[in-house]
Amino acid sequence: MSVRRAFALCALSGALLTACSTGALFDSDTPVPTSYVLAPAPPAQNPGTPIPVDVSVSRPDLASGLDTDRIAVLKGRQLDYYRGVRWGSRALEVVQNLVVDSLHEQQLFRSVTPEQSRVAGDYVLDLYVRDFQAEYAPRDGAPTIHVAMIGRLIRVSDRKLVATVSANARAEAAADRMSAVAAAFERAAHEAILDLGRQTAAAITQNRSALAATRGD
Repeated sequence: MSVRRAFALCALSGALLTACSTGALFDSDTPVPTSYVLAPAPPAQNPGTPIPVDVSVSRPDLASGLDTDRIAVLKGRQLDYYRGVRWGSRALEVVQNLVVDSLHEQQLFRSVTPEQSRVAGDYVLDLYVRDFQAEYAPRDGAPTIHVAMIGRLIRVSDRKLVATVSANARAEAAADRMSAVAAAFERAAHEAILDLGRQTAAAITQNRSALAATRGD
């Protein structure tokens, strides 16, 4: 079969195949990466009355090397990635969705939405993710997951910086297996996000009168 003929067959099959070569269409030694997703924090067991404000969560900025769908590994100062596994989407989307869904489940605020949804909100939580990786000690046992976030709470009506909040969490994986590593990522992320949510709620509570003044209430 000519290269041109093989290329035409590949193009014809493009709707069904994610990759194609001029060799056999279905024979490939390239493994398909396994994708992992993280569930949001469970709902609050005894939620209070939500603060009557709408909060938007930005698409976060991530530290160098973390803005990818690959799962980051840190050994000393060497940044690497697990082989053959990925997040279900880029890390910035994973983190933003996790923050939005987790804070929504806590019922701290009237609503929590992604900033790009263009819902008119009272505050924006502008996120920077400093750590979102598995860390291995020299002894080379199961890794510890490290999640650290910084949030700038901005009042939308006058773009004023109201508060800077931060959270830092670690969770040790039960074993050096990807299922255990993913579970530890989830635990560390939940701890950091819930801490961030509590600090954000406290800052908004203190800022309520200033928010009303900027609206002329």
